[in-house]
Amino acid sequence: MRKRLGDILQDQGLLTDAQLAVALEEQKKTGERLGRALIALDFVTSSQVADALSEHLKIERVNLARRYLEPEVVDLIPATIIVSKSVLPIEMQDGALVVAMADPLDINVMDDLQRLTGKIISPVVATEEEIEEAFQRTRNIAQSARELISRYEDDEDTKEPDQVEYLGDAPGVRLTNLILEQAITQKASDIHLEPHEHGMRVRYRIDGLLKDIMEIPRHLRGDVNSRIKIMGGLDITERRKPQDGRIQITLASQEVDMRISSLPTVYGEKIVARLLHKSSSLLDLEDFGFSIDNLWKIERMLQLNQGLLLVTGPTGSGKSTSLYAFLHKLNSPEKNIVTVEDPVEYRLNGINQVQVNPKVGLTFATGLRTVLRQDPDVIMVGEIRDEETGEIAVRSALTGHLVLSTLHTNNAVATISRLVNMGLEPYILSSTIIGIVAQRLVRTICSDCRTEETFNDRLLTRYIESLGLTPPSTTYYGKGCPLCSYTGYRGRTAIAEVLVFNKEMRQAVEADASEAELLEIALRSGMTTLQYDAIGKLIDGVTTAAEIIRTVYSVDMEGDV
Repeated sequence: MRKRLGDILQDQGLLTDAQLAVALEEQKKTGERLGRALIALDFVTSSQVADALSEHLKIERVNLARRYLEPEVVDLIPATIIVSKSVLPIEMQDGALVVAMADPLDINVMDDLQRLTGKIISPVVATEEEIEEAFQRTRNIAQSARELISRYEDDEDTKEPDQVEYLGDAPGVRLTNLILEQAITQKASDIHLEPHEHGMRVRYRIDGLLKDIMEIPRHLRGDVNSRIKIMGGLDITERRKPQDGRIQITLASQEVDMRISSLPTVYGEKIVARLLHKSSSLLDLEDFGFSIDNLWKIERMLQLNQGLLLVTGPTGSGKSTSLYAFLHKLNSPEKNIVTVEDPVEYRLNGINQVQVNPKVGLTFATGLRTVLRQDPDVIMVGEIRDEETGEIAVRSALTGHLVLSTLHTNNAVATISRLVNMGLEPYILSSTIIGIVAQRLVRTICSDCRTEETFNDRLLTRYIESLGLTPPSTTYYGKGCPLCSYTGYRGRTAIAEVLVFNKEMRQAVEADASEAELLEIALRSGMTTLQYDAIGKLIDGVTTAAEIIRTVYSVDMEGDV
């Protein structure tokens, strides 16, 4: 006689008689499976249930996260049954349909699946959570959207209305929610809704690169745009001028801030939504990917009580994230830390954050002037955009404050020229700047499908040789797997050059030295350039040759290659 789940868990010492009695009583009330009742009562974990079943029944305990699931196989069982019974077909094997089950003891479900598919069912074990995650991965957004759109007839003559239904179960609402939820699930930083003659393209920016997601037909384009605009507090009747809005929403069990921007184009409004995940924990400096030497330099500068520390790089290079990590490192009850930002991307406990609002006259410059009267120890200015803001920032550093800010420049020494061109005097800069961190973000190779290969990239070989380095014989790439959505990459890491101001550098800046002279001094003082840091991560197998070319190849020394 086959044992029941409760007996199996008791035999393995995971469940007591009293706990089983309570769970059985709860099962009678709710009508749910015993395993689910045990998990809900925190008597056992879902993994413990799955492991116990696998060991007792001598059937495989599968890892669905590392399996590729053919959509054709998954479609053999209706989605309603997959969700309600926690089962998932994963492959055909010797004429049998292999099905992952949360409860392989449920003979009735196995019989139903055999009648439904006409195939012999070969069960394997997985948790409900694993089954649900794997099923959602197979049902990509394009497929889900097609199913939704197909319910509504395509009428190409339908004009986009001035007022649309935007509450309840309207197709525009459901499609918009689908787009937002999938963006959060895929950890996208931006959503692009781009109109064209026949409809609208949806793209996500994931790990710094845009990715095509789906096409929205023309007759639903207006509904989706209007829904997004309503959520962001924009005027849906105004389509001739740009608008900006912001909203806090909770989707996919995550609290997210959305910054929304609309831009009129020849085919309609292009909308971009920036997603700021409030629940995302800020990275510690040690998790950024800074080299040991660069990390030591940054931590040493953060220990200073006054001076200007700048983080530079192009848009999307992680400057703001680095500043937040610096603030996280500095945050303590003994310090009064005030920020002036546009926008405030993350709320930090214990730190006073000011949102710039030009409509009421609260600019970076006016906010910074007021902050100086608030007895600050550390000031963070989101960005030095003009001479006025730069002037106040450097004078704040001169008067005994540690000031952190960002600037858009290609490398560390170019930052000096940029500030001088803004109108700031070299002698003031030499007295206030304590260091400059120039950085980029590169995608990291997925650790689960990382594969070694012979290095034969001719362009990068010449580039590495131009830096005076020896090209590696082998490098790594990601083959693609379910965990990285078959991209070969998972996550990003920083490459950086950290310029610490010493006496020689201060004298050179005050003498208005050229960028070439400043670079020579920086290298002599031990600065590792972006290019050297990037090649180091290539050799270590952290990133790929393609990422190096994309991020730093054209930044500097291109003419030498």
